Amino acid sequence: MRPVAVLDACILFQGRITNLLLWLAASGAFEPIWSDEIHAEWSRNLAAPNLHIPQPRIDWRKAEMERAFSAANCAADPVLTLAVQAMCRTPAQRKDAHVVATAVKAKASTIVTYNIKDFTPAVIQHYGLAKIRPDAFCVDLHANRQAEVLAGLREHRNSLRRTQMDPVQYVTHLSTPDLGLTRFAQRLQAHLGSI
Repeated sequence: MRPVAVLDACILFQGRITNLLLWLAASGAFEPIWSDEIHAEWSRNLAAPNLHIPQPRIDWRKAEMERAFSAANCAADPVLTLAVQAMCRTPAQRKDAHVVATAVKAKASTIVTYNIKDFTPAVIQHYGLAKIRPDAFCVDLHANRQAEVLAGLREHRNSLRRTQMDPVQYVTHLSTPDLGLTRFAQRLQAHLGSI
């Protein structure tokens, strides 16, 4: 059975990591989940004046995500969101209570995020969830869903038409600061022939 994981707004804000994770999801490595609130947060952040990203481009990206993963959008239960907020200690944790509520509603096991501190251990444990950064998430996926992960990586590498990276260059690319998948890239050294 495929793991179910909520992709937090801080993940979806980063186009390169989103692209990679969605290729892994398309290959069957995991089932991605988000909500309209999560969409609103990453979209709002991408629309910041200093980033100079046109709104139609942001809207297109969201529409393509919805088209490719029609079952991914899961609305958080407002009552559950309030219950999670009541368990939180900081404003940042309360702000992200909807992410936990989305995970519970979708029966997800994991929240993929860079903002680990925004999810208090008491809340995560209470709802039987894990909070994990993308590098560790990809390592776990590779350990448990290797065939699907390698298939997704092949598709992702082939989608990068402008760069035409060979497998060695591609795995090196995964460990660059843009993606930060250092441990995952190390694991992939033994699978270069399958990427």
